[in-house]
Parts: sequence; C-alpha cells; structure tokens
Amino acid sequence: MGILWLAIENLKRRLSRSFTLAVAVAVAAGGVFAASVVLWGIDRSLSQGLNKFGADLLIVPHNALVSMRTALLTGEPSTFYMSDSIAEEVASIGGAAKVSSQLFLTTANGAHCIVGNAFLVGIDPKTDFTVLPWLTRKLEREYEVGDAIVGANSNYSLGDVIYFYGQYFVVYAKLDRTGIGLYDNAVFITLERAYGLAEAAKKYQDTPQLGFKRGDVSAVLVQIGNTAKANLVRFAVAKNPDVKVITAGNVVTSVRQNVVALFAGTLALASVLVLGNILMISAIFSSIVNERRKELGLLRAVGARKSSVFSLVWLEAVILTTLGGMLGIIFGAMLLRVFTRTIGFHLELLNIPFLWPALGDIGLIAAGVIGMAMLVGSIGATYPALTGSRMDPYDSIRAGE
Repeated sequence: MGILWLAIENLKRRLSRSFTLAVAVAVAAGGVFAASVVLWGIDRSLSQGLNKFGADLLIVPHNALVSMRTALLTGEPSTFYMSDSIAEEVASIGGAAKVSSQLFLTTANGAHCIVGNAFLVGIDPKTDFTVLPWLTRKLEREYEVGDAIVGANSNYSLGDVIYFYGQYFVVYAKLDRTGIGLYDNAVFITLERAYGLAEAAKKYQDTPQLGFKRGDVSAVLVQIGNTAKANLVRFAVAKNPDVKVITAGNVVTSVRQNVVALFAGTLALASVLVLGNILMISAIFSSIVNERRKELGLLRAVGARKSSVFSLVWLEAVILTTLGGMLGIIFGAMLLRVFTRTIGFHLELLNIPFLWPALGDIGLIAAGVIGMAMLVGSIGATYPALTGSRMDPYDSIRAGE
C-alpha cells in the first residue's frame, strides 16, 4: 500500500503531464475498442444469419453467381432463372439431406402493387428449411397459401393485407433480424402464388413481364447430411455446366476479407499508436527517472530495495495507462456513436444489416482493451524502472543536487 500511495502522489505532482499521457493512451485504446466492436458485430451478423440460413450449398444459374451473392448479403432485388429439374437431380445425390427451391421476383411501380421494386421470394412450404422453421412472431393459426412472411426490416405488421400485381396476401409472420440481407428485407410467399403473380402481371400492359414460367426457379438450397462431405456433393453438382455452386463458407470468407480490408487501415493506425505509446512512455519515464535521481537515491539510502524502486516506477506507468484505457473505452463509445450515425446509417441505406455484439461480448472487448493499455504501460516502463532500480544511491543523490 505504501508504494501504491507514493506512486499516486508522484503522478498528482505533475498532473498536466499525467493527464496528457493518459489521453494519448486513450486515443489508441479508443480506436482499438471501436474497430474491434464493429468487426465483431459484422462477424456476428454473418455467423448468426448463416446459421439460421441453414444451407450449405446454393445452386444458381451459371451466370448468376455475383447476383446471388448480392441478393443474399444486401437483399437487393435480383432475378435469374433455371429449370427446377436441377432440384430433383440434387436430391438424388447421396449426401444431400434437404433440398428446397426458391424463386426470385420483383414488384413493379403502379397501383396494382403496394410498393414498387420490392424483393419477393417464392418458397416451397413442403421442403423449405430456411424460413418457416424460424418463425417466432406469427399469427395464431396455421400457415396458408395466401400468406406472406416479411423480413425484420419490413414496415408491415402481422395481419396487414398487402398486394402485388392485384393479388392479395396476409402478413402471417415477421422474421427476427438475421444479419443476412435477403432474409431481413424480402417478402416470402409460396412458390405456387409466385407463379400466379407471373400470370397476373400479364393483365397490366404497362408493366414489364416477370420473365419466368411455371417450373422455373432462381436458386436451389442444399443442406448436407451429418455424415456427408460438402465438397463431394459440390463436385457432383458442378458437373452440370448450366449451374454454379456457392458454399456458405465462401460467402462468409469473401465478406470477411472485404470487411478486414475496410477496417485494416483503422487497426493499422491503432497498432502504430500503441507502439508509439510504448516508445513514448519509455522515453518519458526514462526522463522522469533521470529527473528524480535524488529522490530515488534517498529511497535506496533509507533502506528501499531495488525491487521497491522498480515497482514504484513501473506502477506509476501502469496506473497511468490503465486510466488511459478506461478513458479510451469512453472515447471508443463516442466513435461508435459516430459510426452509427454515419457508416452504420449508410449500410442501412444499402440494406446491409449490422448486428451489434451482445453486451457481454462488448464487455469482454472493453476488458481486453484495458488489459492492453496496462500491458503498454508495463512494457514501456520496464526499461526506465530497471534503470532507476540499478542506480547507486550515493551517485544518485550527488547527481540530483
């Protein structure tokens, strides 16, 4: 307790210098905290969304690879079609536990649609494993052919009546937020009603036709069995030259690479600041040790051990950087507030969902950042503390006169 009290008193003697050092550490700590929370949030969005998505493979027309990734991640309306016979082909392959088809279509601007350019997805209730199993907010009745399921970003509520191409649907359920753009922004209807919309659209001469016929689908979703290998199923499907196969893992990897590239600059800058703080603390505390040679010599002269002198200098640095780490959490929270109002808002406009990490995870990040700040002080002060502890008491007192 004596050394701790003495360390605090020494820091209070040069309050402006101590505060400046703490702020310098806070800037680096705040940058690391904010960047870590954002990266964790994006990773959580992808992981949670794809876990609910449940498909290991997505089969699309050979020229629709990029469009499918865009539709999946951002929920932007995308249309491309192929024969549903591919679903039967895939189902016959050993290792495919579940196979389900989806049909993508968009709405048109006009009085016959409640909203234009909306993304509609037709699903087969008999085989679907990516939408219906996750319904928690729904009407207290069984799902019917004329029902619609809306994503978490939809403005519609349960029981609302919506219409597309003059065909009416009841909002049966609303999905929880998944972090996958397709499922957060689209409106899901039965595959049968989707085919019916193509027929209904022909009634409106000023409306572009939907471009598909009965029996066409946009994507086939495949869930691999527990004992099967995804690559084997993928290679079997890829023999068909008319289709492309997307793995969920590749989608996540691609997005993570883009995200890492986006925030690499921030993390690199934070790393430079951390290294700079270590060097700064080392230099400043070397100067402090030299400035307090007489004081440290007197401590040794009255019986203080080398380890006590080392602990005193080292503890002062650790206290400063720990305080800086705590201030950094506050500064990082301010940066996250700015992120929410700028980049986060822009992501929402692009229909790219972002899920904040759980409070417990944010707490872990904060604790890690404070621990990092303590480590910075510990490393930076080690050399000055060793120098101070090795000073000869007599020479130190004379040099300080």
